[in-house]
Amino acid sequence: MTIRATRWWVMTGLLLAGSVQAATPPGPYAKLGDEVVGLVRTRFFDAAKGTAWADAHQGYAADAKDAEDFARRTNAALAELKASHTAYYPKQAPGHAEVSAIFQAFLQQKKVEATGIGVDVMETPEGFFVRHVFTDGPGARAGLLRGDRLVTVEGQPFHPWHAFTNRAGKATRLTVERVKGAAPLSLTVTPHRLDPRQEWLAYQKASSRVVERQGHRVAYQHVYACTGEQFQQQLEESMQDTFAKADALVVDFRDGWGGCNPAFVNLFNPQVPALVSTGRDGQARPFAPSWRKPVVLLVNGNSRSGKELVASSMKRHQLATLVGERTAGAVLGGGPQKLSNGDLLYLAVMDVKVDGERLEGVGVPVDVEVPDALPYAAGVDPRKERALDVAASLVKD
Repeated sequence: MTIRATRWWVMTGLLLAGSVQAATPPGPYAKLGDEVVGLVRTRFFDAAKGTAWADAHQGYAADAKDAEDFARRTNAALAELKASHTAYYPKQAPGHAEVSAIFQAFLQQKKVEATGIGVDVMETPEGFFVRHVFTDGPGARAGLLRGDRLVTVEGQPFHPWHAFTNRAGKATRLTVERVKGAAPLSLTVTPHRLDPRQEWLAYQKASSRVVERQGHRVAYQHVYACTGEQFQQQLEESMQDTFAKADALVVDFRDGWGGCNPAFVNLFNPQVPALVSTGRDGQARPFAPSWRKPVVLLVNGNSRSGKELVASSMKRHQLATLVGERTAGAVLGGGPQKLSNGDLLYLAVMDVKVDGERLEGVGVPVDVEVPDALPYAAGVDPRKERALDVAASLVKD
């Protein structure tokens, strides 16, 4: 009770002395934070949780110092919702252009472009590492390898927000650490400016390979994004053409973006009728719309959303063998909300079940688990190599 009295008298003394300071005015990000809170309150799929979160985080951004601090505070707060498809993307971040490209029609954007070097980068406590090098992209032409740590760009520490800002078409000095502790390598890369969806589709096509394994021909394609029918069509065209004489197929679903339509599974559905057409020349022309040979789906902890829907269905119906690691368990329905300054709030707005099963927070387990080793991998990809071997082993002699 004495403590309470002391506090009261301190406050009273300040009032009597007229020394109470005026409340510090909110910073420039307070209003933006209020927008985020309001959208979570009114749009988040779980109304009760969204309301409780909004009540607890009112004014959370009042002291944000700059754009990066606001982004950090916002994403840390959103993480408390423990929901997939829920994140904040400032205009400067690569994810902003990617989400904008996926939802271009919904956001009513005439054109979406971003400057980059054609690599997928992963942040770890050790730094930023190249996870995928897009075939035929600027990074591949410069000699970047999977596992390289990005150190500097034009002499400045690598930062994913502005590493290549205003560098499109310009030769750019890049240093990377390929061997831990060794002197960084100096490379020259020329960033390009491109619609992310066009880049993903080009990479998917260029990633196509047919390799010899255990005396069999195994086809491979990385479906980095699945957010539109053109990605499914690209795989289908490859199956009918480049991969037609292969004995097995590896579809790489690692990382990137989900968005697969449930109809994706029909590419591997043996109940889709096979056709044989015969013309006036008497020549029979077989056509099998679906792949009927062994399939391996290569997945990891960043295989998300629609990719998990496909993986779950194909595993359940024994249409594929899953290799890698359990998928992300990120299977809510999300949508972008544009903020007043042009930033994006990606927010879970629907719960989703797959064949009556809720995969959110659970994911899809694999049949063959393979550990990964990204930092300083020097281009080696153990999960991909194992997936190719597993596919070959499934071919019946």
